[in-house]
Amino acid sequence: MKLATLLYIKNNGGDFLLIERTQKPNRGFWSPPGGKLIIDIAESPFACAVREMKEECGFDTKTADWTLRGIVTEKNYPDIGNLMLFAMEYGIAVNEIPPESPEGKFGFFNPSIIKSLHIPPVDKLYLWDFVLNNKKSVFCIDVDCNDGKYTGKIEK
Repeated sequence: MKLATLLYIKNNGGDFLLIERTQKPNRGFWSPPGGKLIIDIAESPFACAVREMKEECGFDTKTADWTLRGIVTEKNYPDIGNLMLFAMEYGIAVNEIPPESPEGKFGFFNPSIIKSLHIPPVDKLYLWDFVLNNKKSVFCIDVDCNDGKYTGKIEK
């Protein structure tokens, strides 16, 4: 199983920073920045968020700036296999769009249009609803991606 973070970053207007990915997985989709945890060094989701924010966006942060919003397990995700994602929210507004990189190009998007963008199926069916609407507790979603059906259940 691969472990990864998704970084939910907003500007002062409440718009979310997304990247149109040029690499697998999710090539051509708009998604939050993020990346795989370094398992060999037992990297935490918080440390991964700090590292990925620097690598993908060019911004220095610290672990205390991040909050765990939710956990998503995806069985048989295309091009990856089994995956556990940690949805991490950055607590400080970022108003600068990072420069385009080998990972893709960035843009800020109003929450009202995010689900109309070309986003990964699990994000469209499950994840964004929790990120946008569940502010009180950590959510947990379990999704089976077999045969492109993306059937999920809410654990919490």
